[in-house]
Amino acid sequence: MKTYLDEYKAFIFDLDGTLINSEKYHADGFAHAVEALSGYRLTPSERREFFDAHTNVFTPVLAARYGLTLDPDEVLSRKRDHVNRNFEAEILPGADTFIEKWQKQMRMALASNSPRRFVKQALVEAQLIDVFESVVTADDVTHRKPDPEMYELTLKNMRLSPEDVIVFEDSPAGVAAAQAAGCAVVMIENGAGRFVEGVPRYTWKELKQF
Repeated sequence: MKTYLDEYKAFIFDLDGTLINSEKYHADGFAHAVEALSGYRLTPSERREFFDAHTNVFTPVLAARYGLTLDPDEVLSRKRDHVNRNFEAEILPGADTFIEKWQKQMRMALASNSPRRFVKQALVEAQLIDVFESVVTADDVTHRKPDPEMYELTLKNMRLSPEDVIVFEDSPAGVAAAQAAGCAVVMIENGAGRFVEGVPRYTWKELKQF
């Protein structure tokens, strides 16, 4: 990892929990879907446990634990409906200032596990729709994070090498994806308390020093 941010050619940002405080809406959406379809209310620890997991992963776990029969596609559909009805984009403190500071001198891209429709809505509401030259979403790849495909596609779109970019992420899955693609990565502290050993972690305000 380089010492100063201006040594890179581009920044690649995650969206949920990194730029936008949207993770609460996603967690609420999954909990709502599970309860609506099965009557079971996820505990706070289960909401944290399953947050980064795809529905194909956590629905079998719930089936094994509690005998719940849940269709992953139906859970995902209900979750998305709930989020779309309730979501209001709220940019994380300092993220807008950081982008404004670097936008004129640094190429910027977005790589999000969320579907394109949600990403577009969030960027419009946060007034970030014109910031990124490449936007890769879950609709553009076969494998989501922690698979590196999303970051590899972003690098291809921008015609850059992994050493040319630094990635800003907030989750272990996102960090794993960026590292597997060969990119330097910084974790954004958003209050969730997640960390990956050996990966620097800062708030947006703290990153001003770089």
